[in-house]
Amino acid sequence: MARSKKGKSPAHAGQIFGSIVPGRRWQVYLPRRIIWQKWEEIVGVPVASTSWPWYFRDLDTLVIAVSDSIWMQQLSFESRAILERINRLLPEHSRLSRLRFQAADVEQVRALSRPFSLKKEKGTDAKKKTEKAKKEISPEELELLDEIDDNELKESLLNIFLNLQDNREKN
Repeated sequence: MARSKKGKSPAHAGQIFGSIVPGRRWQVYLPRRIIWQKWEEIVGVPVASTSWPWYFRDLDTLVIAVSDSIWMQQLSFESRAILERINRLLPEHSRLSRLRFQAADVEQVRALSRPFSLKKEKGTDAKKKTEKAKKEISPEELELLDEIDDNELKESLLNIFLNLQDNREKN
């Protein structure tokens, strides 16, 4: 849990995210991470091997990577049922209205969506990512990470910071 700068009371996660990236809708997007975590349960193992949640278009549409046009058509027929299963997992304020299917390299999309974890990296890769994080994250973000005791939350925030920086560089 993060503590306020005075160290007297815990800081609320909403305040932390709001101060990091104002204007983002974290309260909507954060609960949606469960879609990636439970994708096999949502669609079943055979379908999960040919599809993967990719990104959100607008606030209410999930784009799903699908291996080929045959699976795109099949999933289109099942989209209502899939959407209902997803929305059952989400709080009301995070629910989706639509699913879109797009042909893509599912394995590549799956690999890109795996959470970044310094613990899981070994050897020089971990060192490179740690150095990258130290160079690319602002001093304020590093200070915020130091105040957080929960390692899972700390790693998630680090991943967010690095992804935001990558997006800034691309744009």
